[in-house]
Amino acid sequence: MATTRRRSLSEPREPPARALPDFRRGSLGRGWGLGLSTFKSLATDEATGWFTNASSFNRAAGSRQALCLWLPTFELRLELVRSPELDSTSVALLSPGETTRRTIWQVSERAHEAGVRPDQLVSQAVSLCPSLTLLEPDPAHYDSAVNSMLELLAEITPVIEPAGRGRVFLGMDGLGRLFGSPTRQAKRALHTLFRIFPAPLVAATRAGMAPGKFGAWVAAASARSGEPVTITENELVAFLAQCPVNALPVDPLIIQRLERLGIETLEALRRFPEPSLIAQFGQEGRSALAWALGQRIDPVRPWHKPKPIRVSLDFPNPVGMVPTLHGGLDRLVERALSRPERRGRSVTSVRMGARLEGGGSWFVETVLREPTSQRDRIASPLRMKMEISPPPKAVEALVVEFTQFGAQSTQTGLFDRRDENGRNVAGSDLAQGVVPHSLRDAVKELKLRLGHSPLFRVVEVDPWSRIPERRHALLSFDP
Repeated sequence: MATTRRRSLSEPREPPARALPDFRRGSLGRGWGLGLSTFKSLATDEATGWFTNASSFNRAAGSRQALCLWLPTFELRLELVRSPELDSTSVALLSPGETTRRTIWQVSERAHEAGVRPDQLVSQAVSLCPSLTLLEPDPAHYDSAVNSMLELLAEITPVIEPAGRGRVFLGMDGLGRLFGSPTRQAKRALHTLFRIFPAPLVAATRAGMAPGKFGAWVAAASARSGEPVTITENELVAFLAQCPVNALPVDPLIIQRLERLGIETLEALRRFPEPSLIAQFGQEGRSALAWALGQRIDPVRPWHKPKPIRVSLDFPNPVGMVPTLHGGLDRLVERALSRPERRGRSVTSVRMGARLEGGGSWFVETVLREPTSQRDRIASPLRMKMEISPPPKAVEALVVEFTQFGAQSTQTGLFDRRDENGRNVAGSDLAQGVVPHSLRDAVKELKLRLGHSPLFRVVEVDPWSRIPERRHALLSFDP
């Protein structure tokens, strides 16, 4: 009877050296499945500029020589490092941001062998593997690990460009005199990770160096764990020839159309003339051909790390009631708006998170339609996000972050009033003959519309008269 030996994090399954990278869904990292969302972020990451127009990129900016460090199933590996007792079990990480139809995001090798796949429904995965351990995602823990990794790699080169969790590009131009050959440079970067990550995670990290981010990413995907693959300028075209077309960072629909036409590799794509590709796929067809021919070299651009405004609120007891969370959200937004570093800037992107009871975290993020500094306009989209994807557990602490800012918003609404009206001041100023500015402006607006002031003022004439009509008089109010 054949027996299956369990592979642990310290003993990951290795692909053959210089094997053709297979970017098809679920095949990234043999034995470690990836969800569809992760696959899309790996293959087509807008943040890296891979989708930008070919004519827009500037060779003078950034670093031409790119080193890609990639750790597949980064989040699940972090969870197994935090809970090593789960390494010998079947584990799956749930997709974040879903409540009604929970799906699988990442799976361990044991779960993969049992038939569990990314993007499967939880009910289907449990039916295939009854002993499956499901883990809730902890975005705060993952982001903290990513920030630590970026700060550490900044000691090697100042040109760093993250491309999602677990993948980062390093600009290596001019570092040959410091660290030696490209292979030694890549090993130096991997060796640096030992300072923050345990040995199993560093051993599972793949590294690839080539001119441009696309070549470096393909090289990293084809490398064995811990054994960097370096591609020189002369080797780049031949190396990319056997690369499958689904490695191109273009629209997935274009990939599907190419595969239906029988175009499986970049070498096959090169046979088509550029006008034909442009006629079929537009500008992305031109970019795809440039990548296939090795003519487009995307430089690694320095990453600007925004400094967010962060405020938090700790609850004495875990809170699960949505109205209480909404009240805490309003209070946090007001506190963040009153911070001195926010003055003179409006908010364009905001993030809300929570530390959950029993461990774990929860986050939602939104980009505002227009820059604003009003509490309700900032809190309203976060409430909607919370309704769609509420915290899975009771909340111990609530966090609000202003992550991106815009110019100061000077335009106000037509009915925005900065001064108190006459009713709020209880008429005390009116009795003393002082008319508030808000009331004066309101009368002015009414006179512009109607031609006269429709407001009147009650004045005492004879308060002791036996006839009530003689006690007061109604006079026109036109300050």
